[in-house]
Amino acid sequence: MENIKNKLRALCLLLSILTSLDAKSQLIDQISNNYNAGLSARTLPGYSWYQTFTAGITGQMTRIDIGFFNYISGTGTLEVYEDTGLTGNLINSGLVNVFCPANGCLIPFPVNCSVIAGNSYTFHFIPGPAIPDPYGVQQDYLNSYPGGEMFWKDPSGTGPFNFDLIFTTYVEPKTMGIGSIALDHSSLFRIQESSVILAPNVTGDLYSMSGHKVRTRDLQSGLYTLRILSQYCPLIFKVWIK
Repeated sequence: MENIKNKLRALCLLLSILTSLDAKSQLIDQISNNYNAGLSARTLPGYSWYQTFTAGITGQMTRIDIGFFNYISGTGTLEVYEDTGLTGNLINSGLVNVFCPANGCLIPFPVNCSVIAGNSYTFHFIPGPAIPDPYGVQQDYLNSYPGGEMFWKDPSGTGPFNFDLIFTTYVEPKTMGIGSIALDHSSLFRIQESSVILAPNVTGDLYSMSGHKVRTRDLQSGLYTLRILSQYCPLIFKVWIK
């Protein structure tokens, strides 16, 4: 028990040091990468599309990667809203450059807004007039991302595609330096086959990348977020189950 307390104190001390040294750390949060379909999107006035998602990490969202295909060169506007849809608080808006030389491209766009694990958000792309009409947007027709879905918007209204966009979000966690701390976690937890086993007297919760709390045993393959609860400081680890 005393060894675990000492371990937590040491990790929290290291965390405070890394916060000042590594203030730009970012982690992949949400990801939808099952590219199997494509949308021929329009640049006509009033035409756009958006994707809802559920944050899995509390912190500052710094970047969204979005999948396009075929030649595109132009600008657009990328907005981020709280909640699902376009009626929540607008928390980020900016002009972005869009360039895809050919084939498929996952294009990174900078954003700067706070997100809270478990809450829903929406990012909305509005094409500029220089973007080709139509232009290619990567999709997943299986709609396999569990934390949200893609919607169309035109002068007649808005509605779901029943597809997902191909995208990745990045977040700077509220507690920084987590990636370095996670290199030594053996006294706090271990991964045994498809389960996360916490050490005795260690309390924590495991979350899917869509922000939902899950059990720690008999997990499906994938990436999870483990939050260790401590009186000294919160600790967050990314856990990969093969």
